[in-house]
Amino acid sequence: MPEYLSPAVYVEELSSGVKPIEGVGTSTAGFVGHAVKGPIGEAMPVNNFGEFVRRFGGFFSNGVLAFSVKAFFDEGGRSAYIVRTCHYNAGVPAAIVAFKQYVTTSNGAINALQVDATSAGAWGNALSVKTSLDGSLFTLEVFEDGVLVETYRKLTMDPAVVTTDPSQDCYVEARINGQSERIVVTDLALGSGIAVMADRRPAASAPGPDPLATGADGLASLAAADYIGSPGNGSGLHAFDKIEEVNILAIPDAIDRSVHVKGMAYCEGRQDCFYIADSQSTITLADQVLDYKTADGTFSGGNAISSKYGALYAPWVEVVDPRSGGRIAIPPSGAVAGRYAATDASRGVHKAPAGILDGHLATALGLKYDFVAADQEKLNPKGINLIRSFPGTGPVIWGARTVSSDPEWRYLNVRRLFIFLRQSILLATTWVVFEPNDPTLWKSIERNVSAFLFLQWVAGALVGETPGQAFYVKCDAETNPIESIKLGRVITEIGVAPSKPAEFVIFRISQFDGGASSTA
Repeated sequence: MPEYLSPAVYVEELSSGVKPIEGVGTSTAGFVGHAVKGPIGEAMPVNNFGEFVRRFGGFFSNGVLAFSVKAFFDEGGRSAYIVRTCHYNAGVPAAIVAFKQYVTTSNGAINALQVDATSAGAWGNALSVKTSLDGSLFTLEVFEDGVLVETYRKLTMDPAVVTTDPSQDCYVEARINGQSERIVVTDLALGSGIAVMADRRPAASAPGPDPLATGADGLASLAAADYIGSPGNGSGLHAFDKIEEVNILAIPDAIDRSVHVKGMAYCEGRQDCFYIADSQSTITLADQVLDYKTADGTFSGGNAISSKYGALYAPWVEVVDPRSGGRIAIPPSGAVAGRYAATDASRGVHKAPAGILDGHLATALGLKYDFVAADQEKLNPKGINLIRSFPGTGPVIWGARTVSSDPEWRYLNVRRLFIFLRQSILLATTWVVFEPNDPTLWKSIERNVSAFLFLQWVAGALVGETPGQAFYVKCDAETNPIESIKLGRVITEIGVAPSKPAEFVIFRISQFDGGASSTA
């Protein structure tokens, strides 16, 4: 309380106790897969496909990640994080950076400069560099597939000479590193004992350019662990451990179903994201899809794909392959994730991303296999979401179920709604920690959470003719007895009635004789 020592008029600001809860994002995707280039095992944000190409390269013969990311953005996705993976040997990436070393002009036994590709992969083998001497300075040119793409002039081996003016002399590392999109250089002559800077320059290429070599993608011997990663080295899915805004996860390059099982387990552990699994490309029968989910038949062994934090889609979809102008079949997860994001933006996370409108896959030219109504009747109750084509619609997502056997979490939009509610309330109520645990705090919690849920009811996320039918919030002496207060706990009970999709629309039609009926 303030002290009042002098007669005067005092104005005080009092907290109203109203701390609005803002909804968290729901549509940022995270992808793990194979890319041409880019960092290994690091989650990098991209906001469009062009940005993906700049960071990770274009379409790749050894993976479908690029196609999936493009489908995500084309279907309405707005932001994503990408993790490039490869095989790991005892935690060390098997991918290798292409490089070239030059000796000094004055001593062929001492190395002057090493030129590396900016990231590991065979892509670096398409690079070559040419060095030429220019007085006491030198020039370095970079070629890609034999075409000159970058030129750096007025280079010196003196670390003290640094400038951002390209017309002035500059230390080779300062001028190139961070500026080039293709190479990084390392001064190997530093500390060599060669005093004259001109003598420490790299020898001129003769006739040049000199190719970078030994770059490798490291994709041999891939295993499920290479996609899931580990908390220790932060690889695979675990590269997302510190990325709280990721809400949808997919691994389109997964080598087998065990990757999806582990991916859903990862989401269950986090409880703030949802996993989209793909069926296998060779599956063409409903029974095969079912075996794929349950780990039976040709897919026997391991655990079934079963989780309230994941959904499974079949079949693969056909999209344009820009490399040939023809078609290529890709896993549906990228396109499906895009529909999740687009539906979240236009309708809300409570709306199932399925149906003629919200489930329409504009990027899909066709399906690798056309499932029929009988297949749907067999697979839908088992939590397998089919992508179907109907006359006049093209491919559409025709299912909105999780792979869980728990009827409470049958629908994926309900699961994703609860993730949204949980995270929004969690992040917006951290102010409660260390506040006095008394009725004033309880009422404040009730008021703030109720206001947030009221907005969700108005938006159609919760069902009920009145707010009281749609939700309740209880934080009082009953939920917080003295024993709980002594333990430092404040307990709030929240109940909501989520909106569920109209999955089975039934019209009962009968003959009518046209006569009028009357009542006395």
